[in-house]
Amino acid sequence: MTSSSHPTHPTSNVRHVPTGDVPTGDVPTGDVPTGDVPSGHAPSGHVPAEPPPADPPEWRLERAAHGRLDFIDATGQRHVDVDVLRAFPVSAPDGPVAIVSDDGAELAWIDQLAALDPSFQTLLERELAQREFLPVIDRIESVSDGEPTEWTVVTDRGPRRFTVAHVDDIVYAADGGAFITDTVGVRYLIPQVSRLDARSRRLLDRMD
Repeated sequence: MTSSSHPTHPTSNVRHVPTGDVPTGDVPTGDVPTGDVPSGHAPSGHVPAEPPPADPPEWRLERAAHGRLDFIDATGQRHVDVDVLRAFPVSAPDGPVAIVSDDGAELAWIDQLAALDPSFQTLLERELAQREFLPVIDRIESVSDGEPTEWTVVTDRGPRRFTVAHVDDIVYAADGGAFITDTVGVRYLIPQVSRLDARSRRLLDRMD
């Protein structure tokens, strides 16, 4: 899947050499040794060299063209359309966050959003807000033929009309629910497909 924006990385710790005055003293007399300097030691009177940069993060997130997030792991494998979930949304809303694949497998665990780089924290908070305030589809009124499809639905926020570009934008969850993403990136939730009325289920089944 082609990404539409630059990748976002979690914060990584970078070591810095302490700054300040270099101690001064008498320069020793005599011949200067010409042998190799033992590993990890700098010759007397020299400032230690800047250490190499810290290793890059083991994974990253990219925003896909249709608005969802892709997770690229340490091996370079891309997991498309991942979800960001609060581990304890009621008891600890500011606590741990998990990034899970579309089949529910945990890909990454973040102990505290506040400890992240601000830009990465903002990305995840927006994703959480979008997920936590999804329009819930109560009934499907109509779905047009062909692709893209035009949907007319009734949600917990009233009637909605939207366009779905491809059948792949309908994702079924392991818990029996489904997510439908429209062409502008808004996701609609069906909490339990089995609880839809018969007509709604037939219309949804046509998309398989």
